[in-house]
Parts: sequence; C-alpha cells; structure tokens
Amino acid sequence: MLKKAKLAMSAVLLTSIFYMNPTIILAKSNDNLSQEEMNRLKEVFKFSDQHIEDLIEDGFVQDYLSMQKPVVSKKEEYFELTTEASGEVAVEELTKKEFDRKVTENQEAIEKKEKDAESGFISTRGHDVEDSHDYITLETWFIYDEVDWDAKASARFEFADNSSNYGFTAAKLYDDILAIGVSENARLMPGTEDFSLKYRLYGFNGEYDKYGDPINEWYSDSKTDSKADLRDEGGYSFEVSFPSLNNNKRQYIKNIRGYMKVDVEPEGTSWGGERYDVFSHYLHTQYKIHWSGSLSIPLGGSIAFEYEDDVQKITGHTSERIRD
Repeated sequence: MLKKAKLAMSAVLLTSIFYMNPTIILAKSNDNLSQEEMNRLKEVFKFSDQHIEDLIEDGFVQDYLSMQKPVVSKKEEYFELTTEASGEVAVEELTKKEFDRKVTENQEAIEKKEKDAESGFISTRGHDVEDSHDYITLETWFIYDEVDWDAKASARFEFADNSSNYGFTAAKLYDDILAIGVSENARLMPGTEDFSLKYRLYGFNGEYDKYGDPINEWYSDSKTDSKADLRDEGGYSFEVSFPSLNNNKRQYIKNIRGYMKVDVEPEGTSWGGERYDVFSHYLHTQYKIHWSGSLSIPLGGSIAFEYEDDVQKITGHTSERIRD
C-alpha cells in the first residue's frame, strides 16, 4: 500500500511540473539523463522540448538513446482548420512563418473577445460564432540505426492553443484518427506499436469553495495504448478518443498532442540501396462515427476512408535512402 501511495505521489508531482516553462520542466524531470543525452535527443532526433518531456513521462526515451548510429529523417508540416458557421471545415497547408503569424493573430482575436465578454460588451466567448480557426502541426519521422539495422516510424500531432485562457469546447472535438503508412518496400512490425494522447482539461475538480460554489481548474490527463485499432497491409492507426466535455459546465481542453511509433523492417531480406517512405495521417472528423472496418491503409502509405465527406485528412511524409 505504501509503495502504491509513493507511486501516486510521484505521478502527481510530475503532473504539477508538466506545463511549466520547458527549461524548468527538463531541469526537473531529466535527473537520469545527461546534458549530452538531452542534446542528442534535440539535435540528432530533432525532438522538441515538449516532445522530449512526453517521451520521458511515457518511458520511450531509451528506445532512441539506445540507437548507436541513427540516421534520422524528419518532416514537420503545418495546417489551418477553418470551421465555418455552417459546420463545414476546410484544410489549408501553411508555411512555418504563416502558421506562427496566424496562430498569434488568432490568439489575440479570441483573447479580445474574451475580455469584451467579461466587460459585458458581448455575450459570447467567441468560440462558436463566425468562422473559427484551429492550427495543427504534424511531424513525421523515419529513424534507422546503421549499426543494428533497427528502424522506427513515428508520427506526432499538436494543436496550437486557441488562447492563453481557454481551449477547445465540446462542440469542436470528436474522435479523430492518427495513422502511419509505409512504402511498398517496407512493412510495420505487429506488436511494436505504441500510442499516447496528452492534454489539459478545465472543469469541476470535485471540491467547493467556502461559499459552496464548485471549483474549476486546469489539470493534466493522458491516454496510452499499445495495440493499434487497425493493422492494415500498408499501415497502422489509432483512434484519438477525446474525453467528454459539457459546454453548460464550461469545460475546456487544450495542450492537445498525440504520438505514435512502430518498428519497421524491410520487405526484402535486408535494408539498403532503396528509398523508404513513411506517411503520417491525421483524420479530423466532424461527426461521431464508428470507423472500425471503414478505414484502410493500402500498400504505399495511402489511406482510404469510407466517410470521406465527413473527414478532413492531413498527410505528412518523409523518406530516407539507406545505403548498401
């Protein structure tokens, strides 16, 4: 019982520092990692501070640090999701510069609406009127160890926060899909896949203040899975199941990011002499749907979805030629 209590306390302490300044986060959570290892994760594997912190929490860091001579191919892509008043959603790919500018402008506009609402100028916080804009980064990796010939494919998405105070409401979130596909000269290895979804929730914490009013606050939460919801001939996918939110109780979610990885092996007897491709796919749905059986990832990394009209599909891609 004492051991369980200590583990629970450790989890609470980790959660409490999880969303502080990245420099503080890394300083407090990487006691077992040297500065050289931290630099390697950033410079060789091209992981961000937030990604490294997530990998530390999930216990995936050593999967990468154990590689002796990694060859790393990474592509980072940026998208804007515009939801019109009619409910239609359009997707536009952006450059990094455009992405940063639009995220900043969107945050400033929403924060102004929030201040106006608090001052009584308008009666809404601005999340569900006019067109709304959400921004997502999609990262794709192919990593190959030249010494032991192990290879990994991974994908990561991260939504930019709508504002400093509020995030997504229940009206904006449904069950999405994160998938990885590979080219025909490679295949994913069943049983090696992992998935992690992380976010912060705002809502009733189960306690009341001295006046009897419910206390609402932000807290961290996550979901993990080690078995893909779909293993197809050309790729694997996980369902991104967001927690239920109640608009009437002013519940919000933000800092949303998800990550999946899976080992890769060559279609032939050995690696070398060819270019190998990894495709990441993020499917953003407008409706609650049961997608089991309707999703497929044919050889070559493409993706097919039965309810194409209800889905905004974002695709990333990276490749690497492995020497003989």
